[in-house]
Order: sequence, then C-alpha cells, then structure tokens
Amino acid sequence: MHAWLLVEVHGSWGRDAVADSQLGPHAPSIWRTAMKARGIRVITIRRDLDRRHAHPSPGVRLVHVVAGRPGRPSVANCRIIDDLHHVVAATESVAATGQPDAGWEVDTDRYVLVCTNGRHDACCATHGRPLVRHLRTTEWGDSVWECSHIGGDRFAGNVVLLPDSLYFGRCEAADVERLLAAHDDGRLDLSRLRGRSTLSLVEQAAEHFARIELGLDALGAVTGVTTRARGEVRLDLADGRAVEVTVAHTVVPSPTPLTCKGADGLRYPAFRLAGLRVVD
Repeated sequence: MHAWLLVEVHGSWGRDAVADSQLGPHAPSIWRTAMKARGIRVITIRRDLDRRHAHPSPGVRLVHVVAGRPGRPSVANCRIIDDLHHVVAATESVAATGQPDAGWEVDTDRYVLVCTNGRHDACCATHGRPLVRHLRTTEWGDSVWECSHIGGDRFAGNVVLLPDSLYFGRCEAADVERLLAAHDDGRLDLSRLRGRSTLSLVEQAAEHFARIELGLDALGAVTGVTTRARGEVRLDLADGRAVEVTVAHTVVPSPTPLTCKGADGLRYPAFRLAGLRVVD
C-alpha cells in the first residue's frame, strides 16, 4: 500500500469506519473501488471525542499521502472542505489520477495515528484510547489523531507515523513517547517498529533484521530496498554499503486467538533471519 487518504469523521465508527459512520452516505462503492484500484487506503480520523467537544474545529480535513519507499520522499497534501457531502468531489482527481488537484496544499505536518476502532476489534479501543489520552498531555498532543482500522489488530496498540508510513505495534504510553522523541531526532525505535506500509512483508522483515544486526537506527540509514528472489532482499545503505538478507518465511498456528474478536485455530506469518551478508 503506497498511498493514504485520511478523512476527518466525527462521531462513532462501526466495524467498517468508512461505510458505518457519518461518511457512509457520502462514500459510494464506486468511489471506494476507485481509491482501492489506485492503491489508496481510505482511513477515517478524528481528534478524541472529549477534545472534539471542547475544541470543535470547522470543516472536514482531508489528507492525501503518497508514501515513499526508502530513499524516496513521501509527499502529503491537505484540503479543508465544508462537510462530508463534498468528499467525493474534493477527491475526484485523487481517485482518477492518484494526484490531488490545485485545490490542495502541501502539508508539512506529522500525523501520529493511533487505532481506536473498537467496533472492528475491541483490542484497538482497549489499548489505543489510553494512548490517545496520554499523548494529549505531551508535547506531541497536537499531532495525535484517532484512526480507524489500519491492520494488525494483534499488535494493538498500533501507531502509524505519516507521511513516513511507519508502523509501530504493541505500544504503551512510554513506548510512544520514546519512539516520537527518537523520530524527532531522525532515528527509529526498533523495539516497536513493525515496518513500512510501502514494503512487502518479506522486505519489512529484511529491513528489521538488517537494522537490528547492524545497529542501524537512523531514519535514513536504508536508502533502497530491492527484492532479488524469493526471500532474498538487497538493502542499500546511506554509508555506501549494501546488505544482502535472506528471510525464511513460514506460517504458524496461533495457540490463542490473535485478537479480542479473533477465532480459534488461526495461523499467522512468521519470519526468521536465514542469512545476512554486508557488501562493501
């Protein structure tokens, strides 16, 4: 997934936060299909409800992010519209071409998205809402948004940093403060990093293993990722070296339900470092 469309939607969200919310009547299936065909994930966002009631903001915020792979910049644009009725018209160029039109402005903000979509899975609300409440009291409070389902419920609390499209999982309050402080300093907290939305699962695993093995926590340490063969990934590094990583991929049964609503007997992908070679 290489692009995002964030739509500010107040009020409650259902399991499908686009269809089962105030946005639903204004988001026809043809529009959603066009976004999906462009590789654009539509996510609903909101300030936490207590803050919204205390500090209502006019209009509806739309944010379009084209997320870059390592070595390629991410680009974000924002637009404020009057109400949800205008979402389809305001995003017509995005759905048709993948690019916003002249009505959008470059957005330099960082978005700290915390999944709180409890109707999708209760774990997201159980772990996500305390994170939002805590982060509101920190120096990063104005960057924090509740968001709908972003995948990986078993990793709740889930946090995504846009426009870099970095996923972090199993986060508690102290973890998020630490990873945001590191990000401010141009570094990655590898202990909670799940990966990047623009990379395949194997590529994410390869970057993770290389960073851990070589102690690479600088955000820009990896400048390129190329899949060479099944399970074999080459990482180009900012210092001129390259790393060839071999990842073993299996699917294993889960001994317990993966999420709060998860069924028994499910399986999940698991990755193991099978080889790593540094090329000078």
